[in-house]
Amino acid sequence: MPIHPLAVVDPQAEVHPEATVGPFCYVRGKVRLAAGVELISHASVYGRATIGAGTRIFPGAVVGSDPQDLKYKGEDSEVIVGERCRIHECVTISKGTATGAMATRVGDDVLVMAYAHIAHDCDIGHGVVVANGAQLAGHCRIGRKSIIGAMVGMHHFVTVGELTIISAMCGVRFDVPPYVMAEGNPAEPRNVNVIGLRRDGISEGDVADLREAFRDLYHDRGATPLREAVEEVRDRFQAKTGSPALKLCDWIEAHLENAIKGRMAEAHRTAVVGGKANTGATRPVTCRHCGKEFPAQVQAEAYLAACTHCGRQQSIEPRS
Repeated sequence: MPIHPLAVVDPQAEVHPEATVGPFCYVRGKVRLAAGVELISHASVYGRATIGAGTRIFPGAVVGSDPQDLKYKGEDSEVIVGERCRIHECVTISKGTATGAMATRVGDDVLVMAYAHIAHDCDIGHGVVVANGAQLAGHCRIGRKSIIGAMVGMHHFVTVGELTIISAMCGVRFDVPPYVMAEGNPAEPRNVNVIGLRRDGISEGDVADLREAFRDLYHDRGATPLREAVEEVRDRFQAKTGSPALKLCDWIEAHLENAIKGRMAEAHRTAVVGGKANTGATRPVTCRHCGKEFPAQVQAEAYLAACTHCGRQQSIEPRS
């Protein structure tokens, strides 16, 4: 039978007739289980959680739990898990927050191995593999078909490009570009993910171009600033529209332009006042340090706010 008599399923939940809820599973709130979803046993799905068709959730996994974030105030956020995913034993996936996109997203065909954690507001691309014990902090973005190795610790707001491999036990403090193999603590690009590129159907010519570009950008650059090296590589491969080498250049340029403390997503972070998120009305404020505008909370009294571009705090005058 689709719903085992020893399972607890909230009347608010929408369970497709072809979904299966095994014994001792707990489904609470406005959960939506699509066709072919299988909660094997002892799995929990909470709140506004949508589980895509064909996804299997293994014993001990918890999807849609409250964020482990002191700024979370009970907002009606959600988790969206795509189709044909495998969420293995004791995995935890937290829902979003008001300081993010109000949603944690997991794409299609994602494999999350045992004891991994995907925190609030993360965005996991299609075909990603998150290995055993990997811990992704809030607001991380993982590009499609990337592999996050076992016991990786990932800093919040990190962006990882597509078709990237993060080696086991790395500490990922900064953004990692696409198409590379990264390792170390902090993790750094070491080589090109040749096998992953070939599996994705990238031609041998494009793989060779990418290896050449990577060597010039990361190994043979010498004292040349990275921005200048990117321009040289771009000029060399400009005629090859759609080349992964050019996409790598685009990614690095975006990182150089937007990254704060080595993380692009920090540019979209909500300004912080006294250690608490600004979730009320905001107004644009020009930073006294970097000269860029950022949104700051409207308050009746003066207060401190951190610029979302340079990260430095400054006094904000009270509203008029």
